[in-house]
Amino acid sequence: MLKVNDLEITARFSKERLVKGIGFEMGRGETLGLIGESGSGKSLTSKCIMKLLDRRRFSVGGSVSWKGREILGSHAKLPEGYRGRQIAMIMQHPMTAFAPMIRLGRQIELGFDLRSRKAKNDFYESLDAKLRDMNLSDMDKILKSYPAELSGGMLQRVMIAVTILQKPELIIADECTTAVDAASEYMILTELEKLRREGMSMIIVTHDFGVAARLCDNVAVMRQGEVTEYGSTEKVFSSPQDAYTKELAQASLLFREGLC
Repeated sequence: MLKVNDLEITARFSKERLVKGIGFEMGRGETLGLIGESGSGKSLTSKCIMKLLDRRRFSVGGSVSWKGREILGSHAKLPEGYRGRQIAMIMQHPMTAFAPMIRLGRQIELGFDLRSRKAKNDFYESLDAKLRDMNLSDMDKILKSYPAELSGGMLQRVMIAVTILQKPELIIADECTTAVDAASEYMILTELEKLRREGMSMIIVTHDFGVAARLCDNVAVMRQGEVTEYGSTEKVFSSPQDAYTKELAQASLLFREGLC
């Protein structure tokens, strides 16, 4: 379904190699975890898959293919609905993911075909239910709000709800629980678990081994732009071969236990 091979991302001005020849692949219905500390290249890799990197700032090499079709080349034409209906991304920073001068209701409507009254009614009924799943109870207030009028955690949950309603073939969730409280994190992870059981393909970008263990079939551990360990979640977590993986697992465990 998705195959990344020898992916290289270099900063054009500094010439620094930010992602260094990484590769992984995933089939339909699989969940892959990209795990690593901040600056390891996880988000850059995700944005490259979405073809969202600014080519004025980054040069890219290697291959990213989606259902057998190469999408990385500078002249490669993206399949219709590639961003949204085929692959949707939950951004890491919700405060910059929405246009600041447009009410959220208007922004949300743009991503859906709501030309008939019935389609609109059905959509808002589904949106209200999904927002409640995300611990957000006042849909009308949210839709009338500008992004700056909501907290980062609320915007994150709105983005997750809308992404799920798009019913894409693959969801890339980039640190989607970092800006929310514990109760909301629980609800988000429960919703993602439900999607996994229903056969949704997902890439979970996280620094938290607990999140990856709960959601992912396979994991790719990243450090300084390289994949240091790759395999099934059970194998990597039960008997990590790389020293960095062991350190990261221990740090995640200490954080979860409140000891650091």
